[in-house]
Amino acid sequence: MARVHFIVELGSSNTYIYRIGSGLLLAEPSLVATKYGKEEPFAVGFDAKKLIGKTSEAITVISPIQNGTVANKPMAIEMFKMFYKKVVPSKKIFDIIDVTLCISNGLTDNQIEDFKEVIYSSGIGNIEIVYSSIVSLVGADVNINKPSAVISLNIGGGTTDFAVVSLNEIVTGFTINFGGIDMDEAIRQYIYNTKRLEISILSAEKLKNECLSLYENDTSNMEVSGIDIDTKKPRSEIILSTDIRISVLHFFDNICAGLEHLVNLCSPEIASDIAPNGIVLTGGVANLVGVEDYITKKLSLPCFVPEEPSIATIVGGAKYYLDNH
Repeated sequence: MARVHFIVELGSSNTYIYRIGSGLLLAEPSLVATKYGKEEPFAVGFDAKKLIGKTSEAITVISPIQNGTVANKPMAIEMFKMFYKKVVPSKKIFDIIDVTLCISNGLTDNQIEDFKEVIYSSGIGNIEIVYSSIVSLVGADVNINKPSAVISLNIGGGTTDFAVVSLNEIVTGFTINFGGIDMDEAIRQYIYNTKRLEISILSAEKLKNECLSLYENDTSNMEVSGIDIDTKKPRSEIILSTDIRISVLHFFDNICAGLEHLVNLCSPEIASDIAPNGIVLTGGVANLVGVEDYITKKLSLPCFVPEEPSIATIVGGAKYYLDNH
């Protein structure tokens, strides 16, 4: 009897599915497109994302996972079933399929049960829970088995996880309910208010990923198109990195304040470990230009970003599973 094991991350922005022995099989937006009056989605992931802002009112694109929790369980179940079919197109009748589910360390027992229900809906055998704060360090090639503390900072789409990790456990930690999605909206609102230009949330996301820099004197810029608020006609505008930096800086200042609070929660012995080991930053926001230098300067602690921070959690989940089974 063949046993198949998947690592799953159901995030506010993206869903990842990794199969042990095969690698990363799926990385798609956690989005569902539904038609008015229909209970089942007709598109998920990238196919749903393409429809944002380009359809009639009869079609709605929703995010069933919000702020790291299951906000719409029926749609989350349908979304996962469609993703699951992409990686398991024809299940053998004798296969046992188990899942390691990567979750935020700030979830309640009921919120964890919601995620389990979504996964079990596809006929999964067993679910093992691991915390993203731990496995993201493993994905960043940090040895978490040493008696030496390190800070795990995981900035996702809807949540930011703070944790001090030592000897394979979270010593202390917490979660704040904001992430990359909130930054996208802040950029969109800033351009609306200052440039009198209404842009899509997808354009705001592209600005964040391709133009935003936390360096004060960065000269990066990007042309973006939208609707002129006054004339109601299409218009393009050159947006400077320094413009959108202003709109998201408070997010990073709040993150730095959270890190300071995290360190203050630690004993002197743990805090002395953190000074040399520093902060390991993972999640999609870690790709932003200058973010590690900004945090380092603010806190006087070294901040490290792995080579592929966006998939550190899912890859780390696979490594963690193999190391412990």
